[in-house]
Amino acid sequence: MTNDDGTTGRQSRIDSAAIAQPPASSLPNLSSRRSLKWLVIAIVLVATHGATAVYYANRYARGDVRVGDRPLTLDLSFDDWAAATTGADCSSYLRSAQNVAARKGVTIQVPGATPPRTAPFFYWGPGAPMAFGWWLRLVGGHTMFTFFLFAAAAQLFFGVMAVATISLYTRNFAPLALTAICTGFCPPLQTWFYGMNLTSSEIVSLIPLSVLIFVLAKGFIAFPAVSIGSWRTMISSRVFGWFALAGLLIGLHSLVRDSGAAFATFIACFLIGRAVLADRRRTLLAIATAAIVLAGVAAVREPVKLWNQRRISIYTVCTSSQGAIWRYGLWMRHDQYDWFQSAGIGFGEYLDPDAATRVEEFYKAGRPLPELYSLRQLAQAVAKRPADALAFKISRLPVLWLGTDRWPKMQWGLVPSWCAGFYLLLLGFVGMRLWRRERIPEPVYLYMLLIVCASPLIHFEFRYTFPIWNTLVLVPGLLLATLSKVSQDTPNQAAPLEPAAAARVYSSLRARTSSFGA
Repeated sequence: MTNDDGTTGRQSRIDSAAIAQPPASSLPNLSSRRSLKWLVIAIVLVATHGATAVYYANRYARGDVRVGDRPLTLDLSFDDWAAATTGADCSSYLRSAQNVAARKGVTIQVPGATPPRTAPFFYWGPGAPMAFGWWLRLVGGHTMFTFFLFAAAAQLFFGVMAVATISLYTRNFAPLALTAICTGFCPPLQTWFYGMNLTSSEIVSLIPLSVLIFVLAKGFIAFPAVSIGSWRTMISSRVFGWFALAGLLIGLHSLVRDSGAAFATFIACFLIGRAVLADRRRTLLAIATAAIVLAGVAAVREPVKLWNQRRISIYTVCTSSQGAIWRYGLWMRHDQYDWFQSAGIGFGEYLDPDAATRVEEFYKAGRPLPELYSLRQLAQAVAKRPADALAFKISRLPVLWLGTDRWPKMQWGLVPSWCAGFYLLLLGFVGMRLWRRERIPEPVYLYMLLIVCASPLIHFEFRYTFPIWNTLVLVPGLLLATLSKVSQDTPNQAAPLEPAAAARVYSSLRARTSSFGA
């Protein structure tokens, strides 16, 4: 068959392929430029994280990190550090990690026991003490410098995964390098991690969360590209694989921070709700994907629950979450301690002390569905005093989002200013993408949306927003890519190019590589 231009169909296809493919002579040069780009980004990443680690190591050496009048230095023994931080979560994790490293299991020494004895560690999840214990067994050492290295390594890994994640949306050099810098210099995280909380669960959670954000990005990129013409095309898609892996990673994260399991439920609701509202043709796909996410979480948590049932006769991952919100967080005396007032514990009790008594009696009586009863009592208390409820929460927003005290005691400093700046960048990025009618990457806002939705129920601690920084560090690079109009579609989103368009793309690609922008 002859085309209108006089060529045969086979010849036309060959010519199109020749136009779309770059000349063979340019491939080595293109490859070398790409390799050089990634080498420079790796150097920037390692140099920034290394410089930050050195800076904070010097702060320890100068005695700037203190608990009361006692300086915390990296040459302290594990026992001395644990004794100095007694009462803090990090002290318990450290003591349990020592037992894990000594092959005594996930256990902790019973305080004040005579003779000394150990008991199972189950108040918090086993993830953090196991990770710290394995690290101690691998690296060795007898001073806290061992765990300083863990914190530095975890944050470097966080940086690597952040760069990998943003590379799914843009391959331009400047946004990639900017992201590497933002992960290496992130005061909200590093001021916390490189302080007395050197063995906190939040450091360990960086590892599964960093991989999770990358996996979620891949899953949400693949989701709209799935053909929904038949069950066969849907089942064979990569969506199920990526979201199944996301479920497993959320499960691992929940073994470190048990509250992380709620993220899976939130993602499931988001997938189904968006499909129902925006694209009903994908509702069945969304339901199946949501079920896979929840199944992945259950697959990780179920063995731990059975393990705890055997060793402590309680079918749970950890006991700290039982009643954490619905019984204690909402209904304990709001002014029992200073930090209760700062974080907003006892929100319901503040609004209606009598309701707090009723909820506690309901729990003690062992009546069914106490969470629903607690929710009903809270709703009634808020309805009676809506202005007071709103003022109570608003006054404590700086604690959650800026890492400072509540209004009017809030004071501006590096960390609050840094946080506010990144939130403004996020708003600018979202506004720019909406203005240009471009898709907003879902991982950038999902965890933040979860915290916003949970705010009426949870008390406010700054560390609850730490998972958000796995995506906030991407925002400057994504915004830069959007402003400069150099962000590229992923292969899953890109449509097949016509020969002439392919030639234009290749010419543009060669122009960009001249400035490391491939």
